Amino acid sequence: MKLISNILISILFLNILSACAVCYGSPDEPAVKAAQAGILFLLGVICFVLSCFALFMYNLSKKSQEV
Repeated sequence: MKLISNILISILFLNILSACAVCYGSPDEPAVKAAQAGILFLLGVICFVLSCFALFMYNLSKKSQEV
């Protein structure tokens, strides 16, 4: 019953909820560009770490085949 009441309250007050200033603003604002640059940087860091891990695993498999 509590779940149903929470869902109904969320639906009733849905129009009050809105996006933050960065999401709601125009795409040419500096804050939006900074957020996009931050996302790209973090994706780059994740790709770098995963590629280093994959290279480590590849080197480990090569060395285990030699032994």
